Amino acid sequence: MASPTDISTIYESIIATILGIWLLLTILCQFRNTKFSGYIRHKVDVFGLIPLWTFFAPNPGKSDYHLLYRDKIDEDIHGDWEEMDITEERSLWSWCWNPDKRDKKILADVIQSLVASIPHYKGDKGYDLLMFSMPYLIVLHAVSHCKCNSGSVQRQFMLAETSGYLKETSPSVILLSVFHQI
Repeated sequence: MASPTDISTIYESIIATILGIWLLLTILCQFRNTKFSGYIRHKVDVFGLIPLWTFFAPNPGKSDYHLLYRDKIDEDIHGDWEEMDITEERSLWSWCWNPDKRDKKILADVIQSLVASIPHYKGDKGYDLLMFSMPYLIVLHAVSHCKCNSGSVQRQFMLAETSGYLKETSPSVILLSVFHQI
């Protein structure tokens, strides 16, 4: 008769073998364009247990977005453009304590959603309906809560895009809003 230690050794060996096969298949299936990967994913892995890690794919970010705003001081006089921080410098303690991380992440995601939705709102009258979209309203809300230096009650925002780490190209304007009451 087998002792309890023999049975636990058998169980451990079976589990280690299963996990080893799973790890091996996961590594081999990271290469999507192979026949083996296609066969495993479509025929063998019916429960979707083999992950596919695409950290920066299929469309990696190639540009940075900048959110700027300005106030209308007088009918003909506008304030200077000020950039709203949508990213932040990482500190040594960011991994442990980063209370602004969610707000910045939400704003960055909403800006990407706004940029993606711009082509859908282009019409004969311009971007009039874009102002009623949820991403536009969220960005407007965030910009409206920035400190107002001029005592103005009207604010305009702009989305600009830069490409490359070294800022090899000059920024291009993606969206320029109308002046809104704040």
